[in-house]
Amino acid sequence: MIKDYNYKVIWIDDEWEELSEFKDECEELGIYLQPFTNQKDGMEELDKHPNLWDAIVLDGEIKDKSDNEEPSTKGLLTALMHLASLPINHQIPHFISTGKDKVKDNEMLKNEVIYEKGKDDEKLIDDLRNTIDNVERYSIKLQYKDIIDFLEEINKEVCDGFITILEKMHNPESNKNFDSKLYYNLIRQSLECLFIAANEKGVIPDECFIGVKPNIRANIDQCYRYLIGDPAFHAKVRYGLPGERIVPEYIENMMSLIKNTGNEFSHPNENNKTHYLLYSLAFHIYEIGIWLFHYFEENPNKEENLKKCVKIGNNVDGIIERDEKGYYHIGSEYSVLLKNIDLVGKKVRITNCKQNTSTTTKKYYPLFVREEDFQLVDE
Repeated sequence: MIKDYNYKVIWIDDEWEELSEFKDECEELGIYLQPFTNQKDGMEELDKHPNLWDAIVLDGEIKDKSDNEEPSTKGLLTALMHLASLPINHQIPHFISTGKDKVKDNEMLKNEVIYEKGKDDEKLIDDLRNTIDNVERYSIKLQYKDIIDFLEEINKEVCDGFITILEKMHNPESNKNFDSKLYYNLIRQSLECLFIAANEKGVIPDECFIGVKPNIRANIDQCYRYLIGDPAFHAKVRYGLPGERIVPEYIENMMSLIKNTGNEFSHPNENNKTHYLLYSLAFHIYEIGIWLFHYFEENPNKEENLKKCVKIGNNVDGIIERDEKGYYHIGSEYSVLLKNIDLVGKKVRITNCKQNTSTTTKKYYPLFVREEDFQLVDE
């Protein structure tokens, strides 16, 4: 998996399949090579995910826009021009490796360092790693590797934006056009990515998600409620028994802040003059992610995790009872607004329910029904 590598490199070479020895050597040293056979496809990948790649290795003669073309220095020069045109905050180290002598003699490449295939491979790999190690963006990716790897695996666009936030935080002079308002919704999307990871582990059930894989989206509110032990009313599920929860309260508070500010601060706000709230939310994502990853390690069995999912909602049978506090209820889930006390002790079927908002009973019974929400069941 790509997240297991320390360096992530775009490799443009139409003969990359024949260079297995070079590829194997890179992999042994933690360098992931993503091959492309023409410069157009490689540059499009870089433009799409500029913060995810650490360097580019170019053949001396490469195909330009199509695999049907003959490789030439034109493709190389086009790629170099594209790299030179990138914004300063998206500049990326590049290396040229070729087996053609005429490439080395090309006047237009006189300022480039040219590595000879086979002969200079070891030096190329050493220079590549040393150069990347001195790029500030790489040090940020390395420092936050665990959370970045998970975000990248789920959503590369979200991961790219998250790296941009961290880069701006560590280097305030970078990216002069950085506008924090554009990134608050991305923080919310990052939380959604963590929920998707939790779904893959069975920690959050499918009912809290919208759509069909691979285009599944998290219902953030319902996922949040499930994790904190509240009934996810629209999803008709709850975690465990009343009072049980997955995440501790401090993680709940962080998720709540992200959930509530994601939309509010993504719009113009004259009070939103600094980037510091955004930075703090990024650290909240990091803390939530680390906590969840430890939870995944301690609870790796998806089927066992899903056994804690309790169905709630309609067509539930139960007996109306009165507890020691004088509250009418059905089982451990439903508070009952009862006018006809003759119904106490009767078996009923719940046909409708709502989330309990009563300040006195909701801590005992998370759901609420009225008399019109159930019907008697014949014994």
